[in-house]
Amino acid sequence: MKKHIRKIAVLLFTLALLAPLFSNPAEAATGYQGYAIYRDGVFYGYDWHAGMMDDPYRTTTSLPVLHAPGSGSVVSWDSWSNFMKGNNFKGVYRPNRTPTSSERDLFVSMGRNLRTENITYNVAYQVYYDTGSSGTWVDPSEVSSMRCDGVVEYIHEWYSFRIYGSDTYWDVTRNSFWGRDHHSGTAITPKKQVGYMTLVKSTAP
Repeated sequence: MKKHIRKIAVLLFTLALLAPLFSNPAEAATGYQGYAIYRDGVFYGYDWHAGMMDDPYRTTTSLPVLHAPGSGSVVSWDSWSNFMKGNNFKGVYRPNRTPTSSERDLFVSMGRNLRTENITYNVAYQVYYDTGSSGTWVDPSEVSSMRCDGVVEYIHEWYSFRIYGSDTYWDVTRNSFWGRDHHSGTAITPKKQVGYMTLVKSTAP
C-alpha cells in the first residue's frame, strides 16, 4: 500500500514539473497596445481628443484605435483616419507608473470589454453612472456614458494606475457622487490629462 502511494506521489510530482511546458503562456501586449493616444482639433483647437491603442501600431489592422468618438456615438473600435480627422497627432502616453507588457494587455482587454457595453458619449463627465445602483467599484456594465478622456482614465485606474485626481477622489472607477463630479467639466480634459501622464512617443505609432 505504501509503495502504491509513493508511486502516485512521484507521478503527481512529475506532472507538476512538466505542467509549465504544456500550459499556454500569458498574453502580453506588444508595440503600443494599451497606451493612450491624443490629437488636437477639439472645440476649435482649444482641446484635444483621446483614445487608446487596441493594436500594436496604427497599421496593424484597419481598426487599431478604441475611443469614444463623440456625440451620438458609443465606445468603439475605429480607423486611424477617423480618430485623427485630419488633425495633428500629439503623442502616445502611459501612466506615470510604468505598466508591464502583461498589464498593458489587461488595458486592452478592459477596453474591449467597454466596447461591448454600448456606452454612449457624455461631454460633461469622464465617466457617468448611477451612484445609487452601482456597486463599490463601477463595473463596465454599470457605466452609462463616457467622454474620450474617461475611456483612458477608466481603463488605467481600474488596474490602480493613477492618472488624474486628488488623493481622495482620483479613482474614477470607484463609486462616489463627489468622485464622479471631481472628474467632470473642465476640471480635467484630454489636453490636461496628459499633464498627469508620461510621454512615450511624440510621433504616430
